[in-house]
Amino acid sequence: MSSNDTIRLLLIHDTPTEAQRLVSMLHNAGRPNRAQHVASEAALTKLLQDKAWDLLIAAENSQQLPPAVALRTISKLQKDVPVLLLTERSGAQPAVEGLKLGARDVITVDEDQHLLLVIQRELTALANRRVARLHDQRYHATLQRAKELLDSSKDAIAYVSDGLIVYANDSFAERFGYRSNEDVEYQPLIDMLTAGEQEAGREFLKQCAIDNNEVEAREWKFTAKTASGSPLPTRAQVLSTVYDDERCLQVRIASRSGDTEELEAQLSDIKNRDPLTGLYNRQHFVQLLNSAIKSTAGTQRTGGLIYIEVDGFEETVQKVVGVAGADALQKNMAELLQSSLRRGDMIARYGDESFCLLIPETTPDSAEHRTRELLKKISDTIFDAAGKTLQITASVGISLLSEASGNAQKVLDQALHAHKQALQNNPKGNGFALYEPDAGKEGDADTYHRARVVQALEAGKLKLLYQPILSLQGSGEQIYEVLVRLVDGKDQLAPVAFLEALGDAGLSTKMDRWVTLTAIKSAAAQRAKGNEVSLLLHITAASLLDSGLPAWLAVAFKAAKVPPKAVTFQLRQEDINSNLHAARDFTKQVQGLGCRVAVCHFGTGLNPFKALEHVKVDLAKVDPSFVREVQDEGESSETLANLVKQLSEANTKVIVPHIEQASMLPTLWQTGTDYIQGYYVQAPGEAMDFDFSLD
Repeated sequence: MSSNDTIRLLLIHDTPTEAQRLVSMLHNAGRPNRAQHVASEAALTKLLQDKAWDLLIAAENSQQLPPAVALRTISKLQKDVPVLLLTERSGAQPAVEGLKLGARDVITVDEDQHLLLVIQRELTALANRRVARLHDQRYHATLQRAKELLDSSKDAIAYVSDGLIVYANDSFAERFGYRSNEDVEYQPLIDMLTAGEQEAGREFLKQCAIDNNEVEAREWKFTAKTASGSPLPTRAQVLSTVYDDERCLQVRIASRSGDTEELEAQLSDIKNRDPLTGLYNRQHFVQLLNSAIKSTAGTQRTGGLIYIEVDGFEETVQKVVGVAGADALQKNMAELLQSSLRRGDMIARYGDESFCLLIPETTPDSAEHRTRELLKKISDTIFDAAGKTLQITASVGISLLSEASGNAQKVLDQALHAHKQALQNNPKGNGFALYEPDAGKEGDADTYHRARVVQALEAGKLKLLYQPILSLQGSGEQIYEVLVRLVDGKDQLAPVAFLEALGDAGLSTKMDRWVTLTAIKSAAAQRAKGNEVSLLLHITAASLLDSGLPAWLAVAFKAAKVPPKAVTFQLRQEDINSNLHAARDFTKQVQGLGCRVAVCHFGTGLNPFKALEHVKVDLAKVDPSFVREVQDEGESSETLANLVKQLSEANTKVIVPHIEQASMLPTLWQTGTDYIQGYYVQAPGEAMDFDFSLD
């Protein structure tokens, strides 16, 4: 669960002020939440039955609804809702008692940092369990589809476990002259071979089981014995796999002629090879890597991935010997790497100047030693290309892999990260680095990203994106929300959200002013063409506290020749709750200029409408979690409809964001929603070019 996702939170506490403090503390820590106070077992039962919840926090000494009752209710309804208890007692006894009840953890009251870390841990675990359940459902659905395909396949297919045929389709039975698959299932496969080939067949199958190869099938030629006892020359493909959760071998005999089978095998091999070097290509290598990761499951074995990239390829090779010469060098490099392979190793061409070597079993020291040997071999070799001789070097990134590695892309990313580190350590090349997971260095990452934002502001390496907001009531307004992104060639970063999380007030206010000025200049250009566009601009908490901002805005509007009524300033609900007086003053001042004010993430917290009694906003953008419940999770739209109705009764227009499906529109029309936003309307783009006439 992302730290930006809204937490659906249940609170059990006899003191309302303390419950509100917890909600505010989470908001201030950058954890938006939709909290619901629960005061009885009946209320808890109804809430649990009505929708999904992410977390329950309960005071240990709650009398209205004792935690033991809440935990029993959750268990009875078989709901996956982690429960955290807050205690005023010290020592280990409260934790022991709480864990025995079934709570996930027990935290001392006012230890907010401890509580935040536990919340993040439990939400991550909850997200993992939800994903695991989804994958389990998909897995069993896939198994059922696979079983149906096997049953109807014209290929003869059997699964063999410990020498016995545990499954055979009808085509397999027919191939050997049996009436049905029941005649061959749970019979030894070896008994279907002629007497002279049974021992060799037994050894072949034994070796296939030991190799445990799930990617490349091994060819098996043998003479089978039909039901009538006649010999039948047979060619099969044998692959290690899983059937009914048990390791076994798949034996597949194609339905077509031998010549066609051989041609198919050749075509398959060609498809998996790089045409220039003859090595495995990138796509097939990723499959091999995923298989290698899976094969480590349940073992203590550690594999290794060595990413090899020729140093300065364009300068030292292409510009010296040309494209044809560069191709010749790549072939020679591939031959060198192939000559260095050991049993079980797999080598692939990964990119124009890079290769990947997969080692099925290694240690950190062994991988580093192997890399040193490779680098020396490359640097000592004189390559011939286009009638010239070249001496090159390479840089290497090493990543280890195990059952905890997750997937191939993660291991590849780690190796690429290590390669970058190798180049930093050895700018001239011919170096290597082993990827080491970096724990507890979030501060370093924050420092790095802040420097990127500062540099981008100074160098103008920021761009604005515009996402249209469409009226469902036919108002004819042309509203765009303004988003800002870095364009410094590195990983994408939303600088405003990053700065808010970091709490950098000085840089946040500077960013807000840059975005505002740049956006209203773009709006002025559009309005000069006759497009009456309006903007929705986000304002950070730091700018709410900037008393000079309203006066600066007045000057900016006048200079850009944009009427203030064309601009709406958007505040986060958590920022309003935390800075109520500043938000009230800012709202009055900009509304006095003629601007509108909107609140986003509306509906979070215990009492979202309370703040609107003090801060009179013109629009409210509901929190995306309300939409996800209906759109993605299939829950009732009643909660969303009630929220829209309450806002309409308060004379506040409603924006519903994150709309991705047309199926949401009837619901939103019925609720009286004023505006919608999301990828269904249009993704954010660099131009204000949406055709609002379609509304």
